[in-house]
Amino acid sequence: MEVKSPTALPADGQSDVRQDAALSVSSAPFDSLRDLSAPHKNFGVARDPPPPPDLSIQPITPSTVPSFRRIISLLLPIRYPDKFFAESVANATPSSLARVALWHERPRPAKRKREENPNESPQAAANPASESRDTACSQLELSPGTVIGGIQCRMEQLPFHPSLLASPKHHPTPAASGNRNYCYIQTLALLSPYRAKGIATALVETIITTLCTEKAYEGTASMYAHVWEANEEALEWYVKRRFQVGDVVQGYYRRLKPAGARIVWRDLEVGDYLRVQSGQR
Repeated sequence: MEVKSPTALPADGQSDVRQDAALSVSSAPFDSLRDLSAPHKNFGVARDPPPPPDLSIQPITPSTVPSFRRIISLLLPIRYPDKFFAESVANATPSSLARVALWHERPRPAKRKREENPNESPQAAANPASESRDTACSQLELSPGTVIGGIQCRMEQLPFHPSLLASPKHHPTPAASGNRNYCYIQTLALLSPYRAKGIATALVETIITTLCTEKAYEGTASMYAHVWEANEEALEWYVKRRFQVGDVVQGYYRRLKPAGARIVWRDLEVGDYLRVQSGQR
């Protein structure tokens, strides 16, 4: 899949470059997405395949951040500051909200040398169990892994639900509602050869699992992101993964036309906590 557009990270107000994020996919038009003004438009829930056995998802570390940085630079036409990648490795623990997807190549089993042995039956020669335990184990070992994508989020405290970000006049005052914790998806990207395998969904679900299990994120109300309003394929991807699409934040991008970004969000509900506890996706 050709990458044509970013899908949006928020600006920090201190840089001339909008940091853009969420899912890097093409922006081919979809007739079914013409009316995205309806925040609760339903396109069904995606049935992603289970994550491949060659995949692992791990916190970003100093050894994987260079590859993560190259992928972000390749897929998103946005220049991310050094501070962003410093935050990627600030918490390389199970509670990290910055994760990479690693693809582990499985070595092909070596062909067994066929030596003439008059005492060995043809059945024994063809039986893999006749190989030594060490040889069998070595064939199952995974490679250290190649970074093929990643996700990075941050926690924010807001006095209003993220769905209201496009309508400042409707924001309740902090005194009226009190601040709540929200998880903001800063970037989500995956190399195209590895798409349609459930990997991007697995990255998001890993963050949801972390939010539901780590005490540091107790009380998190929602996940949300900005998505370029013209990136209809990314918007549909989020909707099929139980996100809702809100209004357009006008003028969000400085270098894209149209310049708006839509808010997508997914509220964390009791069902998410129960699903995480039961080990289901």
